[in-house]
Amino acid sequence: MVGKNPASESYLRIKSRYFSTLCLDSEVIRLPKNINECDLLNTINSLNTNSNVDGILVQLPLPGHIDADKVIESISVEKDVEGLSPGNVHAWAKAIPNLVPATALGVLALLKYYRISLEGKHAVIVGRSMIVGKPVLHLLLKENCTVTICHSRTKQLERHTRQADILIAAVGEAHLIKADMVKKGAIIVDVGVNFLDGKLVGDVDFKALKSKTSYISPVPGGSGPATVSMLAGNLLLAAELQKTGDNKKQKECLRHYYTNYAIVPDTNYC
Repeated sequence: MVGKNPASESYLRIKSRYFSTLCLDSEVIRLPKNINECDLLNTINSLNTNSNVDGILVQLPLPGHIDADKVIESISVEKDVEGLSPGNVHAWAKAIPNLVPATALGVLALLKYYRISLEGKHAVIVGRSMIVGKPVLHLLLKENCTVTICHSRTKQLERHTRQADILIAAVGEAHLIKADMVKKGAIIVDVGVNFLDGKLVGDVDFKALKSKTSYISPVPGGSGPATVSMLAGNLLLAAELQKTGDNKKQKECLRHYYTNYAIVPDTNYC
């Protein structure tokens, strides 16, 4: 964590509480906002080579004087629990089971948990970040959805959102999605994290849309806890992958097990 960010602080609090219930050890390394890039990279390298560390996550955004891509790319692929290193991006972009951004996995997990049929549905994503928009696009394509991706500069946004069977809001603008922008019976997952008058709110006007939708996730709640759950899953997968060494068959089995929600939990699966 470099500097301070209210959204990141909220996420870290949820993660710390949840991880403690799973008996997972986690540590927040807090670095000053004015840290130079070289020192940050050295910190990450020390974690890459520390055999007691199974997963590394750098909280985004980073201060403007630091090259975020360079920092993320410096994380060991097998310790990259946020799934943003080049090797992991290549994998999820090609629908190969691997470490995928936890927030995107959280969106899919919510839809799967409530047994929402995805095949053939029109999903509209508002937001194109590497943490949510782009990986959610690939996850939903893998589920045979038809996907439209929008963003902060999309003209006449409501024309697209009104067509959505499933709407993923992840652009970072408080209450951007109003009641008249969504068709009746739509399914909404709100991934927005915004602070309005000191309160945590999403990208969706929850009160106005609650009675109009089939399903809608709240903020706070909803995608936040789901994200932390998926982060824990990524951490466990990362730990197991590192323990298997060069056993490619075992690695492939583990990746499939952790990314297939239809599998009944079985400790002897692999």
